[in-house]
Amino acid sequence: MARNFGRFASVPIGPQLAVQGAGLVLTTNAVAVGQARQGRSDIAISTGTRGAEFAFWGDDAVSAIVGVVPGVSAVNQSPTAAGVGWRLATGEVGSPSGNLATGLPAVVAGDIVGVRVAVGSPSTITFYRNGIQVWSGTYALGVGLVFAVSLTATKAGGLNCAVNSGQWQAQSPAAQAGWYSDAAGLAPVRVADYDFLSASSDSPAHARYEGLIADGLLVAAEIGFWPWGGEMPANSASASCSIVDGDGMLDAIAAQDFGGVAVAVRSGTVDGTVAAAATVARFVLDRIDITGEGAKSIVLRDAHDDLDQTLARGVFLPNIPTLAWSPLPVVIGAVASVPGLPVNTDGTAIYLSSRALASVDVVMDRGDIMEGGTFAVSPDQQQLEMYSPPVGPVVADVSTIGAGPAPATLLQALTAIFSAIGKASWSSADAAAIDAATGYAGVGYYNSDGATVREALAAILPSYGAWWWQDADGTLRFARVVPPEAYSGTLAFDLDRSDAVDDVVSTPDRAPNLTRRMAYRPNAQALGASDLVTDLVDVPQSRRDQLTALWRGQAYAAGPLAAQYTHADSADPFVSCFWREQDAQAEIDRVVDLYKVPRALYVWRIADPALAPKPGQIGRITHPRFGLAAGKKVLVRAVTRNPATGDCTLTFWG
Repeated sequence: MARNFGRFASVPIGPQLAVQGAGLVLTTNAVAVGQARQGRSDIAISTGTRGAEFAFWGDDAVSAIVGVVPGVSAVNQSPTAAGVGWRLATGEVGSPSGNLATGLPAVVAGDIVGVRVAVGSPSTITFYRNGIQVWSGTYALGVGLVFAVSLTATKAGGLNCAVNSGQWQAQSPAAQAGWYSDAAGLAPVRVADYDFLSASSDSPAHARYEGLIADGLLVAAEIGFWPWGGEMPANSASASCSIVDGDGMLDAIAAQDFGGVAVAVRSGTVDGTVAAAATVARFVLDRIDITGEGAKSIVLRDAHDDLDQTLARGVFLPNIPTLAWSPLPVVIGAVASVPGLPVNTDGTAIYLSSRALASVDVVMDRGDIMEGGTFAVSPDQQQLEMYSPPVGPVVADVSTIGAGPAPATLLQALTAIFSAIGKASWSSADAAAIDAATGYAGVGYYNSDGATVREALAAILPSYGAWWWQDADGTLRFARVVPPEAYSGTLAFDLDRSDAVDDVVSTPDRAPNLTRRMAYRPNAQALGASDLVTDLVDVPQSRRDQLTALWRGQAYAAGPLAAQYTHADSADPFVSCFWREQDAQAEIDRVVDLYKVPRALYVWRIADPALAPKPGQIGRITHPRFGLAAGKKVLVRAVTRNPATGDCTLTFWG
């Protein structure tokens, strides 16, 4: 379930303080002498471990206190009067009983200060500076704790403080813990397709499963491929079931928002145990629809809500007014024409990436390549330091991997994406296998609009002809569309007409999005003609064409196509994330080669509880019609399965 992270409360608040930025910023609204004031979080905690980080800026020195106080304490006093606080200017940790520590390092504007508290008797409080622990100790604070900040300033706005309570990338265990309220608890809900009591050996023992599910559960998974057209699958899996609830046992749950609650689906036998039941899939609750007085529908989505988190785990603070609260730009792999964002008044400090860059190969000012010695990469490898103000706009070809600039392999790109949200439930082996099968050098990805992880995956994977799906244990898997007829491994299934319980349906794959062209090396920012210097010597026409286009180049596949795919001859290029021309050429040649013969989709419905094909697997189907009399290898495009009945609808491609 989505967490509600703490912010500065507008009420109550201490004198000479004000809250801005929807509670993300605390500032002074008048001269603030001394320390008898505090702004604090709108969320109080009584259990667990919580933390937050703070950044300071302004014309005044960082004369502030950061700490933890009981929520019932007065706001017109120092945080150390009732709680534990770090006096940032003097390096002291204060409390109602006096100083608990002295000699902590000085804090200046630009430093990140963190506080974490493990609530207990006593509570453990830990302070951090720029990700490094500087003090930890215990103190009896009770419960209902809030974070608190006191500011001292010579004028209104003289000192400002922004809070990160877990919604952005953390620099220390403080914001990694986050400061958030516990979501409303939901007691375990157990339903089945008949009344069932868990065995004495199960945990929990003798737990009742209400027989409310009618007609089992439909579990669906599908992979996408850009030539197929239509919307690519947004989720790696989904499921739904009908509930017969004449007594209203689920009324209270349906009336509340429990979206995101974890759901485990198992399949077992009437006389078996829960422990022996097979795991069918893991989901989270999307919603419960009330379809009648005694009828409901439970809708589930994949167990990867974290894919909807933003890839940019940070924002620009209001000390840069033109960029305030906009997401930090993300660079993965090799990217062309990354825009330089001026972060000071004369443009000599230019921000490029929220991730450290391994290489800044080319820097251009109005399209003119800047010479060495006119700029330097900052120590954090995220910015450019210009030795004189540029005219602008400034763009750069950069990489997070290495010189060249070097693109990221699929494994490197996915590792970078998932590490941003701390995700571990994905198959690195699948990514490595795709890298090995293709031999491609890799890709580059840029975003400055707050794209989600799901959107980043949707941008990168189609370059490889790949997509994602969810395995039964909840692991995110990756499959690539390949010619099934060329597959020489063990077949996942071998079906004939006798296996089908309904009419087999065959439809042509019209591949509406198929094209012979693949663009590569997309520009993070396409420049306009007026953005370039007029000198054709400094910026020749060939470079102008590259910098003003959406991409640096195109690859064209000249291979034969079946007659029904002639629309590909004049179609717009597919825009890949590849950096190298040879990678784009190899991939578009491969895709066009797939369609040198007519392709088709085959929909089969079978009833076999033991058969559970997975997206991307390859098997054989045989049928007296549709050109399948001799058998044909096909790839699984989509699966909709009812594990209770064994009913399974399969969409094959071949």
